[in-house]
Amino acid sequence: MKKNRRRKREAALTALRAENQRAELELIRRRLALPVEKRLNFLRVRLPGGGSRL
Repeated sequence: MKKNRRRKREAALTALRAENQRAELELIRRRLALPVEKRLNFLRVRLPGGGSRL
């Protein structure tokens, strides 16, 4: 009986890891699909006159 529970737990953990990896890849793809100015806006410093720089 303990072996059966252990197998179920291991199967659930394996499925959870796979789902986590898929979600992480999807997040990366979504962020890479954004334009550069949206992806890197946290690095940019806005300048007077409407410009920006890294």
